[in-house]
Amino acid sequence: MQKSGHSLGQYHGKKLLMGIFILSGFAGLIYQSVWSQYLGIFLGHAAYAQALVLAIFMGGMAAGAMWIARAGERWRNLVRSYALIEALIGVLGLVFHFVFTTVTNASYAWIIPAAGSAWLADAFRWLIATILIVPQTILLGMTFPLMSGGLIRRFPRQDGHVLGSLYFTNSIGAAIGALAAAFVLLPWVGLPGSITAAGLLNLLVAALAWWVARDPEPAPTSVNRATPSPDANTSATGATASPDWMLLRLVLFCTALSGAASFVYEIVWIRMLGLAVGSTLHAFELMLASFIAGIAFGGLWIRQRADHHPVPLRLAGWMQIGMGLAALFSLLIYGNAFEWVGWLLRGLGKTPNGYHLYTLGTGLVSILIMLPAAFFAGTTLPLFTVALLRARQGERVIGQVYAWNTVGSIAGVFLAMHVLIPAMGLKLALVTAAFVDMGIGVFLLRHHAERKVDFLHTALAGLAVTLATALVVTQVHFDPLKLAGGVFRSGNVALPNDTQMLYYRDGKTASVSVRVAEGNAIAIATNGKVDAAINMLDDTPPRSDEPTMVLLAALPLATHPDPREVGVIGFGSGMTTHTLLGDKRVQRVDTIEIEEAMVAGAKAFGHRVARAYEDPRSHVVIDDAKSYFSGQQAKYDIIISEPSNPWISGIGALFAKEFYEFVPRHLKSGGLFVQWVQLYEIDDRLVSSIMNALTPAFSDYRAYLSNSSDLIIIATPEGTLPELEPERVLNGPLGKDLKRQELASSAQLKFRQVADARLLRAQGSLYGASANSYYYPYLSLEAPKTRFMGVEAVSLSSLGHTSPMLLEALGIREPMPDSQKAANFNLFPGEVHVRLARAYVEVLRKKEGGSQHVKNASMEPAYLLKTLGEQICEKNVSETVAELMARNLRSLADITLPFLTVDMQEGVLISPQWISCPIRDESTELNAALSLLQAMAERKWSAAKNLGEQWLRNDGRESFWKINFDDLALSAILLANAREKNWPALLEAEKYYGANIASQGEYLISRMLLIAMATNEKNR
Repeated sequence: MQKSGHSLGQYHGKKLLMGIFILSGFAGLIYQSVWSQYLGIFLGHAAYAQALVLAIFMGGMAAGAMWIARAGERWRNLVRSYALIEALIGVLGLVFHFVFTTVTNASYAWIIPAAGSAWLADAFRWLIATILIVPQTILLGMTFPLMSGGLIRRFPRQDGHVLGSLYFTNSIGAAIGALAAAFVLLPWVGLPGSITAAGLLNLLVAALAWWVARDPEPAPTSVNRATPSPDANTSATGATASPDWMLLRLVLFCTALSGAASFVYEIVWIRMLGLAVGSTLHAFELMLASFIAGIAFGGLWIRQRADHHPVPLRLAGWMQIGMGLAALFSLLIYGNAFEWVGWLLRGLGKTPNGYHLYTLGTGLVSILIMLPAAFFAGTTLPLFTVALLRARQGERVIGQVYAWNTVGSIAGVFLAMHVLIPAMGLKLALVTAAFVDMGIGVFLLRHHAERKVDFLHTALAGLAVTLATALVVTQVHFDPLKLAGGVFRSGNVALPNDTQMLYYRDGKTASVSVRVAEGNAIAIATNGKVDAAINMLDDTPPRSDEPTMVLLAALPLATHPDPREVGVIGFGSGMTTHTLLGDKRVQRVDTIEIEEAMVAGAKAFGHRVARAYEDPRSHVVIDDAKSYFSGQQAKYDIIISEPSNPWISGIGALFAKEFYEFVPRHLKSGGLFVQWVQLYEIDDRLVSSIMNALTPAFSDYRAYLSNSSDLIIIATPEGTLPELEPERVLNGPLGKDLKRQELASSAQLKFRQVADARLLRAQGSLYGASANSYYYPYLSLEAPKTRFMGVEAVSLSSLGHTSPMLLEALGIREPMPDSQKAANFNLFPGEVHVRLARAYVEVLRKKEGGSQHVKNASMEPAYLLKTLGEQICEKNVSETVAELMARNLRSLADITLPFLTVDMQEGVLISPQWISCPIRDESTELNAALSLLQAMAERKWSAAKNLGEQWLRNDGRESFWKINFDDLALSAILLANAREKNWPALLEAEKYYGANIASQGEYLISRMLLIAMATNEKNR
């Protein structure tokens, strides 16, 4: 009975240890994810940086496994040792954030600047990064061999079952950890909280393992290296036996190659799937979880078979072939991924719930592609280890196999990112890795062939491998029209068949394509997301991207009195760099681009970007911007940041408060920082997180709209911004670039301004979002959802074309002068509204109808007002006519007030000529409304405020007058107080009058911004 009870206790202890290892894997994947992000912050996110971060992580684990392989054999209780290691990992996890921030801040402040040269600064950074995580990674590398060895000692002759079970539990915990990190921990507690949670889990694991380890552990099985093993025999009779060291080398070499191939798969699959589902943080974690889950289920399947197979290495050979074939098969499935994603986008509602279903659907796509081959990958490590254990190599081989597999994985990362993908492309890189896996399998089958049937099977396997590889290479085609189509944004499976593809290349970090777009435009895309489009013919209107790229250069050049050295973050099309070099004052432009293929592809834009390539002042650097700036200790007069959309994984770091705190270190005295913010595929709350990150780092800033939804912010870290001096950029080559955008005058450039420091701070406080941060990556987590929903941040974009006199009241901009012709291009809605408002003037000032060319749907209120202006003079005015007058008079105010000068308003809202008689005294509502509008049109702010108060104090007006003019009257009061900077009076007016007034649209946005601004300024 005692023996039975002991056995039962051992059984439950085994189950508990397996459960503990799930938690250990869960915590381990959190560490991998979080450390990668931490070190990416310090080292930058360039391709080599990503690879070296992974090398540090996995190299440390390999070293830990290799060391424990030898030292562990002398330890008496491996499970207890495992508990101590887990506890130490947990303690280091709890203090990691504090250590990281302290060390990196000191590095940027003292160590790197003291280096004296770029290469020495880089060496210091890599040394510091290595020191930060190598102790933990070495300890992590010890955990699997210790737990495996401890269980094998306690449960002898169950090597395969133990190893497969541990591989399953650790991997399934890791898969869950990947999902929990992205979808639960990071949104909830950020990077610091996530790594703290992992540390606490380690401590719990340590406590549970220590409790289980209270039972004594049997001594390790003796090692007899003189006795050949069944796996070492080369014949059925065993007449000739290979020495054990040859078997060990064979297995370790095979496991290293297998690990390398597996990581090539992982990297290629992630790149491939990014083209179909989008390169977001959520997508990356789903792919990672799918890959690890496949490995887990492979370990689960093999645990019942490894112990019973007569020749584990022969079974490993079949598994290697299966892995390679499954990898090749994934290429066949991948062709359907674009249709599946397109179907999801077309079928799901653009809602938060729709995004959750989309995420689930893309996760299933990842599973279909990645899981089969990953399943076979999960079987090989246990089989290789069991083969050596049967050969009585000792429990040290557990650590050795694990270490060599990890070393192979490191090699796979470097080969994939720096050799295979750039040189061969995604498809052939994966085919090469699959061929290596299948080659290992055929070799193992041949090495252990004992009967004729075994040789026949080996020959057939070799033939199948060759045929499968040849078929995939010749018959599976990666259609660039699909790969570059961006199905994850549009829902369209591919670009039109007649699309001309000028360039396509799989680079180290992204796949870059250049194609002829609609009309005469050329577009460049990264992973299917178009980053820039340019019309190539001079007599065709520019594309909407062009004024953004030109103004990113022109606006700071018009602001800075002496711009000599400029740094540009992101090459894009090269047009921003090209435009900068049109100014003779500029002596050097450093353009830092992370992907070399982007620079090569942008050459297709030809003369539109020629100076970026040909001007000797242009220096293109392939690196991460933060790494380059730090290593060079460079300082610039202007730094321009033009990253891609923040929903793309890693891009959010360029909108983080730590980045904005970093930038001023690399600006000269009086230097300017320029930030491009996309207001599309993002909502106001996320924009507010950018504002709350940016505004504390700078003392003054202004914002301009280049088109309907691209915001350009110019900031200075010291003092106030110099005034915009457009004359600096309106001549020479730069002036020619601006003229093509129909930006040929000082008035047009100034008219693009939509915000000052007060408004940007107000927008940040209005929506209350926490500042986007390296450690709390709000943008990376939330922007993928807004991209899916296709929303737009309107609080700032609407200021350029619908703001009810807010900008003028705050002194931000004036109406466009009457002498300045508005641009014919419809790229900037503000100038479109100027044209419309002036067309109203043309109609309403004339006795007869206006010019025929302005008679369209948008002009109907003007013509109707002329008719109503006659009917209102009749003796008995119907209620219908009065209501129509109220509604259309309000439309007239919205269309003309922000966009017409006082002179232009004569005959429109000032002494309106379109009303054919004096207004009778009994028409009190119309009189009051016209008086209020005339005061606002004349910019008599005090009078407008008084008239607004009178209007709101009169509760007896007809409802249709109140509906149309109550919020306008309130706006007049608030704007007058804002102009006078009487913030307490503004808040009091809002409290007194605003409670019963429901503003809508641009009036609601203006009202909310004014309240937020008043609150901010009152509390300053």
